Amino acid sequence: MPRLFALLPLVAALAVRPASSQVIRSYEGLDRSAGEAGYATFGLTFTGRSGNSDYSEFDLSGAFGYRGERHWLRFYPSWHLRRSSGETQENAHSGHLRHSYFFNARTRSFAFVQLQDDESLDVVRRFLLGGGIRRNLVAAEGGGVDLGVGVMWEEELVETGEETSVMRGTNLLVVNGTAGSVALTGTAFFQPLLDDWGDHRISGSGTATVPLGSAWGLDVSLSWRRDSRPPAEVEKDDVTLTVGIRFTVD
Repeated sequence: MPRLFALLPLVAALAVRPASSQVIRSYEGLDRSAGEAGYATFGLTFTGRSGNSDYSEFDLSGAFGYRGERHWLRFYPSWHLRRSSGETQENAHSGHLRHSYFFNARTRSFAFVQLQDDESLDVVRRFLLGGGIRRNLVAAEGGGVDLGVGVMWEEELVETGEETSVMRGTNLLVVNGTAGSVALTGTAFFQPLLDDWGDHRISGSGTATVPLGSAWGLDVSLSWRRDSRPPAEVEKDDVTLTVGIRFTVD
Protein backbone atom coordinates (compact mmCIF):
# COMPACT_ATOMS: atom_id res chain seq x y z
CA MET A 1 0.00 0.00 0.00
CA PRO A 2 1.43 3.41 -0.91
CA ARG A 3 2.15 5.66 2.06
CA LEU A 4 2.66 9.39 2.37
CA PHE A 5 4.93 10.56 5.18
CA ALA A 6 5.03 14.23 6.15
CA LEU A 7 7.99 14.96 8.41
CA LEU A 8 7.67 18.44 9.87
CA PRO A 9 10.30 19.26 12.50
CA LEU A 10 8.58 22.36 13.86
CA VAL A 11 11.19 22.97 16.55
CA ALA A 12 14.91 22.95 15.76
CA ALA A 13 15.76 23.85 19.31
CA LEU A 14 19.49 23.21 19.65
CA ALA A 15 22.29 23.51 17.12
CA VAL A 16 25.93 23.11 18.15
CA ARG A 17 28.28 23.80 15.23
CA PRO A 18 31.98 24.36 16.07
CA ALA A 19 32.72 24.61 12.33
CA SER A 20 31.85 22.85 9.10
CA SER A 21 33.57 19.87 7.54
CA GLN A 22 32.69 17.82 4.48
CA VAL A 23 29.08 16.78 4.81
CA ILE A 24 28.14 13.10 4.79
CA ARG A 25 24.36 12.96 4.72
CA SER A 26 22.54 9.98 6.21
CA TYR A 27 19.18 8.91 4.78
CA GLU A 28 18.60 5.97 7.13
CA GLY A 29 15.86 7.72 9.09
CA LEU A 30 13.95 8.39 5.90
CA ASP A 31 14.49 4.85 4.61
CA ARG A 32 13.23 3.36 7.86
CA SER A 33 9.89 5.08 7.31
CA ALA A 34 9.55 3.83 3.74
CA GLY A 35 6.41 1.89 2.93
CA GLU A 36 5.75 -0.54 0.14
CA ALA A 37 5.14 0.72 -3.41
CA GLY A 38 5.24 4.54 -3.82
CA TYR A 39 5.97 6.84 -0.90
CA ALA A 40 7.18 10.34 -0.08
CA THR A 41 8.80 11.92 2.96
CA PHE A 42 9.20 15.63 3.65
CA GLY A 43 11.34 17.32 6.29
CA LEU A 44 11.49 20.95 7.34
CA THR A 45 13.35 22.70 10.15
CA PHE A 46 13.59 26.40 10.95
CA THR A 47 15.53 28.15 13.71
CA GLY A 48 15.47 31.89 14.37
CA ARG A 49 17.12 34.06 17.00
CA SER A 50 17.47 37.76 17.73
CA GLY A 51 19.13 39.79 20.47
CA ASN A 52 22.83 39.34 21.19
CA SER A 53 23.06 37.37 17.94
CA ASP A 54 20.70 37.50 14.97
CA TYR A 55 20.39 34.54 12.65
CA SER A 56 17.90 32.35 10.86
CA GLU A 57 18.43 28.78 9.70
CA PHE A 58 16.30 26.75 7.28
CA ASP A 59 16.67 23.11 6.25
CA LEU A 60 14.41 21.35 3.74
CA SER A 61 14.82 17.68 2.84
CA GLY A 62 12.78 14.81 1.54
CA ALA A 63 12.60 11.40 -0.10
CA PHE A 64 10.59 10.17 -3.06
CA GLY A 65 10.69 6.46 -3.80
CA TYR A 66 9.20 3.25 -5.01
CA ARG A 67 9.85 -0.06 -3.26
CA GLY A 68 8.98 -3.29 -5.03
CA GLU A 69 9.69 -6.94 -4.31
CA ARG A 70 13.25 -6.75 -5.73
CA HIS A 71 13.94 -3.14 -6.75
CA TRP A 72 13.99 -0.06 -4.54
CA LEU A 73 14.50 3.36 -6.18
CA ARG A 74 14.52 6.65 -4.25
CA PHE A 75 15.59 10.29 -4.66
CA TYR A 76 16.64 12.57 -1.79
CA PRO A 77 16.75 16.37 -2.36
CA SER A 78 17.94 18.81 0.33
CA TRP A 79 18.56 22.52 0.83
CA HIS A 80 20.18 24.21 3.82
CA LEU A 81 20.31 28.00 4.32
CA ARG A 82 21.72 30.01 7.23
CA ARG A 83 21.70 33.81 7.37
CA SER A 84 23.20 36.07 10.04
CA SER A 85 22.86 39.86 10.26
CA GLY A 86 21.46 39.98 6.73
CA GLU A 87 24.31 37.95 5.19
CA THR A 88 24.27 34.36 3.98
CA GLN A 89 26.64 32.22 6.07
CA GLU A 90 25.71 28.80 4.70
CA ASN A 91 23.96 27.82 1.47
CA ALA A 92 24.04 24.17 0.49
CA HIS A 93 22.10 22.01 -1.97
CA SER A 94 22.27 18.31 -2.73
CA GLY A 95 20.46 15.68 -4.74
CA HIS A 96 21.00 11.95 -4.19
CA LEU A 97 19.57 9.18 -6.41
CA ARG A 98 19.86 5.60 -5.09
CA HIS A 99 18.85 2.15 -6.30
CA SER A 100 18.92 -1.16 -4.41
CA TYR A 101 18.36 -4.70 -5.63
CA PHE A 102 17.31 -7.32 -3.07
CA PHE A 103 19.12 -10.64 -3.64
CA ASN A 104 17.30 -12.06 -0.61
CA ALA A 105 15.78 -10.85 2.66
CA ARG A 106 19.19 -9.98 4.17
CA THR A 107 21.42 -8.96 1.24
CA ARG A 108 20.99 -6.14 -1.24
CA SER A 109 23.08 -4.03 -3.57
CA PHE A 110 23.26 -0.24 -3.57
CA ALA A 111 24.17 2.14 -6.38
CA PHE A 112 24.01 5.93 -6.19
CA VAL A 113 24.78 9.22 -7.85
CA GLN A 114 24.98 12.49 -5.89
CA LEU A 115 25.54 16.15 -6.79
CA GLN A 116 26.01 18.85 -4.15
CA ASP A 117 27.42 22.28 -3.44
CA ASP A 118 28.14 23.93 -0.10
CA GLU A 119 29.12 27.59 0.25
CA SER A 120 30.26 27.23 3.86
CA LEU A 121 32.67 24.43 2.90
CA ASP A 122 34.02 26.32 -0.14
CA VAL A 123 32.69 23.46 -2.31
CA VAL A 124 31.47 24.70 -5.70
CA ARG A 125 30.62 21.19 -6.92
CA ARG A 126 30.95 17.70 -5.52
CA PHE A 127 29.90 14.74 -7.68
CA LEU A 128 29.71 11.16 -6.40
CA LEU A 129 29.10 7.91 -8.27
CA GLY A 130 29.35 4.60 -6.47
CA GLY A 131 27.91 1.33 -5.28
CA GLY A 132 28.41 -1.79 -3.21
CA ILE A 133 26.77 -4.55 -1.16
CA ARG A 134 24.80 -4.25 2.07
CA ARG A 135 24.23 -7.20 4.40
CA ASN A 136 22.02 -7.58 7.44
CA LEU A 137 24.35 -9.07 10.08
CA VAL A 138 21.90 -9.25 12.97
CA ALA A 139 18.14 -9.51 12.51
CA ALA A 140 15.97 -8.49 15.44
CA GLU A 141 12.36 -7.52 15.98
CA GLY A 142 12.11 -3.75 15.62
CA GLY A 143 15.72 -3.41 14.46
CA GLY A 144 19.01 -5.06 13.58
CA VAL A 145 22.57 -4.40 12.42
CA ASP A 146 23.54 -3.81 8.76
CA LEU A 147 26.99 -3.46 7.18
CA GLY A 148 27.57 -1.90 3.76
CA VAL A 149 30.87 -1.99 1.81
CA GLY A 150 31.53 -0.30 -1.53
CA VAL A 151 33.53 2.21 -3.56
CA MET A 152 32.76 5.57 -5.16
CA TRP A 153 34.30 8.03 -7.59
CA GLU A 154 34.44 11.59 -6.25
CA GLU A 155 34.99 14.73 -8.31
CA GLU A 156 35.26 17.98 -6.36
CA LEU A 157 35.75 21.63 -7.31
CA VAL A 158 36.49 24.15 -4.52
CA GLU A 159 36.43 27.96 -4.40
CA THR A 160 40.18 28.26 -5.06
CA GLY A 161 39.67 26.61 -8.46
CA GLU A 162 41.37 23.37 -7.41
CA GLU A 163 39.67 20.32 -8.90
CA THR A 164 40.27 16.73 -7.78
CA SER A 165 39.06 13.30 -8.91
CA VAL A 166 39.64 10.36 -6.55
CA MET A 167 38.34 6.91 -5.66
CA ARG A 168 37.08 6.44 -2.11
CA GLY A 169 35.64 3.61 -0.09
CA THR A 170 32.04 4.04 1.02
CA ASN A 171 31.44 1.93 4.11
CA LEU A 172 28.36 2.05 6.32
CA LEU A 173 27.28 0.56 9.65
CA VAL A 174 23.62 0.89 10.65
CA VAL A 175 22.03 -0.11 13.97
CA ASN A 176 18.24 0.05 14.32
CA GLY A 177 16.47 -0.80 17.54
CA THR A 178 13.82 0.12 20.06
CA ALA A 179 13.79 1.01 23.75
CA GLY A 180 10.22 0.48 24.85
CA SER A 181 8.18 2.61 22.46
CA VAL A 182 11.19 4.74 21.41
CA ALA A 183 12.67 4.02 17.94
CA LEU A 184 16.48 4.29 17.80
CA THR A 185 18.63 4.68 14.65
CA GLY A 186 22.43 4.84 14.64
CA THR A 187 24.68 5.22 11.58
CA ALA A 188 28.43 5.38 11.01
CA PHE A 189 30.27 6.12 7.73
CA PHE A 190 33.93 5.62 6.82
CA GLN A 191 35.09 7.01 3.47
CA PRO A 192 38.88 6.64 2.98
CA LEU A 193 40.86 7.46 -0.14
CA LEU A 194 41.64 4.03 -1.59
CA ASP A 195 45.38 4.68 -2.04
CA ASP A 196 45.82 6.84 1.10
CA TRP A 197 43.70 5.95 4.12
CA GLY A 198 45.13 8.96 5.96
CA ASP A 199 42.77 11.02 3.78
CA HIS A 200 39.38 9.97 5.12
CA ARG A 201 35.95 11.16 6.18
CA ILE A 202 34.12 9.75 9.19
CA SER A 203 30.58 10.35 10.36
CA GLY A 204 28.47 9.08 13.25
CA SER A 205 24.90 9.96 14.13
CA GLY A 206 22.10 8.78 16.39
CA THR A 207 18.39 9.56 16.40
CA ALA A 208 15.72 8.75 18.98
CA THR A 209 12.05 9.10 18.02
CA VAL A 210 9.64 9.32 20.95
CA PRO A 211 5.97 8.72 20.05
CA LEU A 212 3.53 11.47 21.03
CA GLY A 213 0.35 9.70 19.97
CA SER A 214 -0.58 7.68 16.91
CA ALA A 215 0.72 10.17 14.33
CA TRP A 216 3.19 12.44 16.15
CA GLY A 217 6.72 11.87 17.38
CA LEU A 218 9.58 13.84 18.94
CA ASP A 219 12.94 13.46 17.15
CA VAL A 220 16.24 14.07 18.94
CA SER A 221 19.36 13.71 16.75
CA LEU A 222 23.07 14.09 17.43
CA SER A 223 25.67 13.86 14.64
CA TRP A 224 29.45 14.21 14.39
CA ARG A 225 31.46 14.43 11.18
CA ARG A 226 35.21 14.63 10.60
CA ASP A 227 37.22 15.39 7.45
CA SER A 228 40.91 14.58 7.92
CA ARG A 229 41.95 16.99 5.15
CA PRO A 230 39.33 19.72 4.69
CA PRO A 231 39.68 22.72 2.37
CA ALA A 232 41.72 25.67 3.64
CA GLU A 233 40.09 27.66 6.48
CA VAL A 234 37.57 24.85 7.11
CA GLU A 235 37.95 22.98 10.40
CA LYS A 236 37.98 19.20 10.60
CA ASP A 237 35.02 18.56 12.91
CA ASP A 238 31.31 19.33 12.77
CA VAL A 239 28.85 18.55 15.59
CA THR A 240 25.09 19.11 15.32
CA LEU A 241 22.25 18.53 17.82
CA THR A 242 18.66 19.03 16.66
CA VAL A 243 15.22 18.52 18.17
CA GLY A 244 12.09 18.37 16.05
CA ILE A 245 8.50 17.18 15.72
CA ARG A 246 7.52 14.38 13.31
CA PHE A 247 4.05 13.93 11.83
CA THR A 248 3.16 10.79 9.90
CA VAL A 249 0.17 10.15 7.63
CA ASP A 250 -0.45 6.60 6.38
